[in-house]
Parts: sequence; structure tokens; C-alpha cells
Amino acid sequence: MQYCFKIMMAIACLLSCNAVYANDSVSNKKTSSASCDLSCFQKSGLVLSTFNAYSLSLTVSEIMQQAYKKLGIEAKVRYYPGNRSLRFSNEGHADGELFRIKGMNKDYPNLIRIPVPLLELETMAYARRSNIEIEGWSSLSPYKLGFLRGFKKAEQNTQGMQTFSAESMPALFDLLARGRLDIVIESRIGGRMFGAPKMQFDIRSLHPPIDKIKIFHYLHKEHKLLIPHIVTVLEQMKASGEITQIVQQMNK
Repeated sequence: MQYCFKIMMAIACLLSCNAVYANDSVSNKKTSSASCDLSCFQKSGLVLSTFNAYSLSLTVSEIMQQAYKKLGIEAKVRYYPGNRSLRFSNEGHADGELFRIKGMNKDYPNLIRIPVPLLELETMAYARRSNIEIEGWSSLSPYKLGFLRGFKKAEQNTQGMQTFSAESMPALFDLLARGRLDIVIESRIGGRMFGAPKMQFDIRSLHPPIDKIKIFHYLHKEHKLLIPHIVTVLEQMKASGEITQIVQQMNK
């Protein structure tokens, strides 16, 4: 059974890596004019960048593709390692960043945060050990921790701790399964596949959650005329329950 687990991890990692290399050649589909109205984007579409494909990035991709579809805009999502994704969107090679926590514009000034929170995520500790007690970020200091490279909230709150970052969730959970890490830090949605009983080797999510984090969509500043339109659509999707329905459908 453990052999099958490793094979599954290797395949998922390979697919993720292939997506990165395939998408590296797709860049700069950006409508260059800051004066472009909605019709420009309806003709050209948008390219959004985000973390390598896993359950959380795929879920938010569905939310934002449906949101832009309501505006008559085709939004294509490109999956990259976390830090590379931010550089791409900030430099204008992508039209925006699919989702990030609040405050990314401090280090990436070309990105404008859309003020409607997409989701409030429970940040969980995934572990094989059952004797770990969770009480906020500080309680993680005795342990070897892993999280996705570019997961800024984890980077900020684990400074000085024993940390390891990787480009893919399969790689992190493989290290956890082999005892190389004590804890993988990820949202409940993001770790759902690997924390499911049928997939685990005594890997479980520990309670209570480490933290709760709101995530937001970001657009490149050249597309600021789009902001009121996408704000209206996202507010309507939240009020109608459509975003909740998408999350439930994507994570059955």
C-alpha cells in the first residue's frame, strides 16, 4: 500500500511539473492599455497565475472562471510555483494573481487587491503523530514544518522555526509520510485529498485549526477599470451562495 502511495505522489508531482513547463511558454497575454474598457477583455480574455495545481488552486480557479464568465470574459489559469506566480503577475506576464492573502501589494506593488474575500480558509496542521497539541502558530516551534513555497502567511508566522518549503503538495505529504517532516501546514481544502482516510498513512488534520485566513483575488494595475465589474459579480456570487456551492462541488 505504501508503494502505491509513493507512485500516486510521483505521478501527481510529474503532472504538476509538466504543467509548469508547458505554461512557461504562455506569457504576456495582457491587454496593454490601462484605458481598455470591458469589451477589450471580452475579446482578448485574461490570464491569471497561481500555485501549482492542487485542490485549493483548482477550487479558486473554478470560482474566478465562473465570475469572469458572467462578464463575458474567458479567464485562463496558469499554474506555477508560488513565488514565480507572484513575479509573473506583478511583472505583467499574467493579468492577475488568482488568490493570495491580504497585503501582497506591499511587496508586489503592481497588483491591486480585489476587496471581496473569496474564502475564509482554516489553516490546518497535518501530521502522522497524534500527540501534537495545536495552539496557534507559536505552538509549532518544536516541530519540523513543511508548506508550499510562496505560502506567505506560513512564511511570516514560522520565522526562526525548522521549516522546509516545496513546490507541490504531493512532495510535502510524501516527506510527511516518510517521517522527514512532523507537520505539513495547509488549508483544510488544500490538504483534503492527502488527509482523506483512504489516502493516508495515519496522516490526519489536527485540531483546532492553526489560524483562519481570508484570501483575495488580485489584478494587475493596468486592469484597474475591471475592478468595479468583478467586485459586483463576486459580491453577487457570495450573496447567492454560488461560491459556497462551487466549493462543495469541487471538494466532494
